[in-house]
Amino acid sequence: MKASLMGSGLYIAIFAIILFGSSDAVADNIGSAQPASTPLPVTVEVNHPLAMAHQKLDHAKESYSQGDIDAVQQDLDAASKWLQHPQLSNNTKAKDEATALANDIQALQEVISHPSDEHEGAIARIWHRTTALVEHEFQHIKKSWADTSTANKTMKHLLDAKLHFTYAEHDLFVAHNREKANNEISRTITYLNEAEKVAIPRIREQIGALKNDLQTLADSRIYASEQERIMSVLTQASASIEKVSQGVALPVQSKLQTLVTEIGNMTNEIGALESRQQYNAIIEKLRKLNNEL
Repeated sequence: MKASLMGSGLYIAIFAIILFGSSDAVADNIGSAQPASTPLPVTVEVNHPLAMAHQKLDHAKESYSQGDIDAVQQDLDAASKWLQHPQLSNNTKAKDEATALANDIQALQEVISHPSDEHEGAIARIWHRTTALVEHEFQHIKKSWADTSTANKTMKHLLDAKLHFTYAEHDLFVAHNREKANNEISRTITYLNEAEKVAIPRIREQIGALKNDLQTLADSRIYASEQERIMSVLTQASASIEKVSQGVALPVQSKLQTLVTEIGNMTNEIGALESRQQYNAIIEKLRKLNNEL
């Protein structure tokens, strides 16, 4: 996931350098923040609050995979503080989203006591959303918002729409939580509605098409008929292997169980194919639309 999102290490390095150019811009207000034990591949200039929060969450993921809950708690606590930093952003949307993420972190800290798939997934989801927020802030920094043109007004809403659609990616393809994904898709459409109100006719038409695509993604059944047929065969194969594995020698039984696991993984991948194709097409349209403004 990390590689596919946006090459976050290099990306955040560019982001921080554009913002500050040196490590002095925020350091006076940070105090004696200690460097993380396993830093991301970024430059020393990366001390923007969002970049630091992202780094701490990256460390938390690593520590969780190693079962070091104390380190996880420390990283989560640091990430939460960075997300509430007064110099986090001049953008109200970014501040609101960062506050929501800090609240999510604090709620997670109250229940973490030992490694579990549920808690690991929660950390991954917060990490993903922070990564999306970094991109959102980067796009705002690149744009000169002093211009009050129709294009700029439209762009602001489109960036907020893209943020929530990027949030949906984790819920769709990692957590497989359609309810949360559809909630983010709904928020994406809300911001597209706002963009549509101020856009010029040519852009308004493209936004309308995007909204239709999003609604299709939200309403679609993940399993098309052909996918259902394939998945039915795989399910039967898995059941047959389970039955055959009973009573056989342990080495053979172990290999058969590996096959069952692989079939289960394949089933999940096939189930997500349709949604992934739809998601990729929509995110590409959003990018192209942003480039036109």
